[in-house]
Amino acid sequence: MPDVSWCIKGGSRGYVTTRPLEWWIGKYESGWRLTVAEGRQFESSVPELKYKKRWLQSLLGWFQPFTWFLSPDDPFFLKSACIHDVLLEDGYRVAFADSQWFEAALSEDADPLKSRLAYLAMRMRRFWRWAKSRPRS
Repeated sequence: MPDVSWCIKGGSRGYVTTRPLEWWIGKYESGWRLTVAEGRQFESSVPELKYKKRWLQSLLGWFQPFTWFLSPDDPFFLKSACIHDVLLEDGYRVAFADSQWFEAALSEDADPLKSRLAYLAMRMRRFWRWAKSRPRS
C-alpha cells in the first residue's frame, strides 16, 4: 500500500496536501523537480457517463463502469491525480500532464495493466473531444 500521509481527504476539491510533495520529472534526480506546496487542493476524478435524455439518465445513471474499474479514492492513484492537477493548473500541456499521471501511478506500484488502461482511456477521451470539435469540411 502506498504512503498517502502527505494528503488528507477534504477541502472543496476532495483532497488537500498536508506537507510538500516532490516529484522528479523524467527520472529521479533529473534536475527537474516539481514541488507541490502544503495546503494545495486537488481532485481525483473518474469520468461519469452522462445521458442527454433526462429519462435515460434517471434510468441508467447508476451505471458507471469507469468507477467500478478505478475508484477516485484509490491510494495508488492519489499522487498521480495531484501531480496531474498541478501541471494542468500551472499551464503545462495536457499530453505532458497525462504522461506524468501515468509515470506517478507506476512509481506508486499501481497495477500496470490498470494504469495503462486508465492512461489509454484518458488519451482516447481527449482525442474524441478533439475529433468532435474539428470543423467539418
